[in-house]
Amino acid sequence: ESISHFYWSPAKSQIYAELRRLREAGYVTERHVEQENRPDKRVYEMTESGRQALAAWLNSSEYEPSVFKSASLLKVFLGQSADPSALINMLERHKQFESEKLEQLREIESECTEPDQAFTLLTVRAGILYGEASLKWSEEALETLRKMNDSAAGSAL
Repeated sequence: ESISHFYWSPAKSQIYAELRRLREAGYVTERHVEQENRPDKRVYEMTESGRQALAAWLNSSEYEPSVFKSASLLKVFLGQSADPSALINMLERHKQFESEKLEQLREIESECTEPDQAFTLLTVRAGILYGEASLKWSEEALETLRKMNDSAAGSAL
């Protein structure tokens, strides 16, 4: 949940595949825990070699470019074949989502007052700036699409 604040929320299937890979590499151990009122669960714990691999990765200065995937942006890119009102509705929902996400991030930002929270604050600030840019873009896109929609409606008369 905490990493979803900076626009990375992997699917559960991806997490379990990675945990399996980490276990096979010897970076984590896995144990089965039976529960009475809930489904059984697997508990993972990092091994010493896992801690060493994590430290090596964290201390590497190698830059890893981010991959940005957005089905919504793809829909806009291919929007010539779409109903503008459908894109407008989608972007209005996008704008609402971004506004709510920004509100959450700003709340977290206001709670990051301790020096040991500097790294959390850095990632929260990245999320805020990304969210502000995304919100601004959605407003511009909505304005453009509404003009196109109005123009199409006017020419149909």
